[in-house]
Amino acid sequence: MATYTLSEAKAAALWEHLLARQGLADHTRLETVAQISDAALGLHAARLPSPYGIIASRSTGAAVPTSLFTAPVQDTLLTVRCMRKTLHALPLGLAAIAHAATLRFRDRDARRAIVKAGLSEQTIAGAVDRLLALLADGPLGHRAIEQRLAQDGVGVPTGRLAIKRAWEGGQIVYRNATRVWNREKRTFAVASSIPGLNLGLDRDAAITALVTAYLDRYGPATVRDATWWSGLSATDILTGLAASGRELVRIRTPWAQADCLMFADRFEEFQASTPTATGVNLLAHEDTALKSYFQTRGRYLGDLPPRRAFNQIGEALPGIMINGRIVGTWEWNPTCRSVEVSLVRGRVSPADRKTIARRAEALTGTLRQGWASGTAQVSDVSVGQLAVTNSGG
Repeated sequence: MATYTLSEAKAAALWEHLLARQGLADHTRLETVAQISDAALGLHAARLPSPYGIIASRSTGAAVPTSLFTAPVQDTLLTVRCMRKTLHALPLGLAAIAHAATLRFRDRDARRAIVKAGLSEQTIAGAVDRLLALLADGPLGHRAIEQRLAQDGVGVPTGRLAIKRAWEGGQIVYRNATRVWNREKRTFAVASSIPGLNLGLDRDAAITALVTAYLDRYGPATVRDATWWSGLSATDILTGLAASGRELVRIRTPWAQADCLMFADRFEEFQASTPTATGVNLLAHEDTALKSYFQTRGRYLGDLPPRRAFNQIGEALPGIMINGRIVGTWEWNPTCRSVEVSLVRGRVSPADRKTIARRAEALTGTLRQGWASGTAQVSDVSVGQLAVTNSGG
């Protein structure tokens, strides 16, 4: 395996090249949700604003994120609990891969929840059968499901465990049928109702496909980065990469003492490219560009402490990035319905401050288009034993 040692400047250029490929540069913005969700390897969805914000940061205009709420676009994405047991909205093919690759530990959790509740597998299997019959006529909201199951003699706790078991097992799918980014409309449907969806992929093949997709989009990355992002073991990562059939190179960077891995063809692509500046980007809460790394977060933090970009439970804050480095954060003020920025002192030039102000104003307009006034539903969509999300870290 060839080894390349990169200077600080060369490593920074490679990081910006990677960001530009994802649409995070003015000249590489993407035109559709499908393009963005594929380039980003899904939209982090453990918090309600995340998918809309990820699309807004990478798109050519406000019409792209608002299209997320249209049926044709929603039919091309599936929200699954996968990497680190966290919700991600992915194109159908990638969703099936992520589901199968990460199913084992989610199925284990579902079984443990059944045992903890003092219920038998037979009882839950019977409730799942009733659930599938109930959904045969079309999707239903979770509360309607609970009520209908209760009428059929299935108690709410049992019904919730049946939903969890059927969802983790790939028999039903979760769909957020909302039309705004700050509210959730949780529904479930029979998985077989989605044309072309196959959630029964072989685990080893799915792991290979998932690990390959990750390194293709986010390499160079360390094995620790990949295990943290995916929740898979180091053995799974290395076995998957070996099975990918693609040549790897070792990349030594200033970001970490550990070596990074990258596909050779992607590194050759970078070497042949013209250096690019990605400029100002306002990233979403839990943005995939930040959440895809752990050991090599120095690529965007530099000498900043992690708490400037992450909260106390490890969630990535909505970040402001200039040429690949975090220089501040932003937040949505629901009272004023506007974006408010907080910049790291001494890190932003007057010219960049003006650009950030313009970008914040534009993002304000985009967020207003997909916002519903009034009390927003809390973004943690866990309900009792259903445990749809695990958003920490």
